[in-house]
Amino acid sequence: MQKGLSNHLETLKSLWKSEPFQLGIPVIDLQHIWLVHILVELEEKILEADESGEAVDVQPSFKNALDYVSEHFALEEEILEQFSYPEYDAHVKGHRQFVEKLTEKFYEAENSQVAALGLLQILKNWLFKHILYDDRDYGDFFNSANVDLKSFCNSLLKSGKYPISKEQLLFYQNIVQVDSNQGNSLNLQTQTIDTVQEIQNIWKTYNLETGIPIIDLQHIWLLKMIVDLDHAVKAGVPSKETFQKIMNSAIDYTKNHFNVEDQIMRYFRYTDTANHTNQHKRFIEFIKLRNDEFKMGNPRAGLHLVQDLRNWLLSHIAFEDKKIGLAFRTRVRELSEFTKKMHKKGEVTILVEQKKLYKLVVKSDQELDA
Repeated sequence: MQKGLSNHLETLKSLWKSEPFQLGIPVIDLQHIWLVHILVELEEKILEADESGEAVDVQPSFKNALDYVSEHFALEEEILEQFSYPEYDAHVKGHRQFVEKLTEKFYEAENSQVAALGLLQILKNWLFKHILYDDRDYGDFFNSANVDLKSFCNSLLKSGKYPISKEQLLFYQNIVQVDSNQGNSLNLQTQTIDTVQEIQNIWKTYNLETGIPIIDLQHIWLLKMIVDLDHAVKAGVPSKETFQKIMNSAIDYTKNHFNVEDQIMRYFRYTDTANHTNQHKRFIEFIKLRNDEFKMGNPRAGLHLVQDLRNWLLSHIAFEDKKIGLAFRTRVRELSEFTKKMHKKGEVTILVEQKKLYKLVVKSDQELDA
């Protein structure tokens, strides 16, 4: 084991043992350890930046935080709902409040140093208040309840709905010192996650629904692009064909999606149309920049595009587009009729695959109003 990784694991062990974090639910403990890892990694980056006087690259830490909360919250909520945990609603509310703080800090951050310090503070506060108190409560509930938690968690892991990376498993085994012969242990093993489930996790955790079906459909398609490209980046430098395919999809997305939003805002006289369309223009510039990077042979172009798309998810969709949904929440029927007319005129393209993914993610059997 490399010295840097060894020192990092020792720091994680020390922090993990400093408070009663362990709940005795292996899959939950593993994911909590991953949160501690994200926190410690960010602290190390800030300290290194302070010593060198260089700026902090906070984007990877934000990406890790986004991955963590979407996967962990979805898993935890499914477990609590399955066993009718009495404080389920309050617990979910705590998750949503954390996500709001995380996205707000990202949205308001003016530079990487401020973003890094803000994220670190949020993670620290939530780590001690939520895990040590709220999560401890449901841990006590399961310890006293006569439920087969082990079998249910094993079934969730076998389903492939929730991923465990090799690195996460390594950290868990080293910090908790897992004994596979113990009766209360789970057969944790590395997995891949179903793309639809991953999209559902992000969609649910960040409460991205605007209430306008055509806009939600297009946002879900963007999430698919993010997930597909992220998988390709994690597997290595994306091939020219993979990157170009996703880049073409992103360009088509901007043309179709921005046209829909722009027409809706202008027709229904949205008060913040000018600012919103300016943000659209900046996003188009980002897409063009990443495309140029890739054509010039920059091997990090794929990673940069993933970061740009995730930034857009947090800073624009989770905030600005939700404002549109709130502004027109009493005019849903009018909006449906308007988007139907756009579709009939050929002003918006809706693919069969997009409709199918929309229904899978929102779990709706209703026909899309467009």
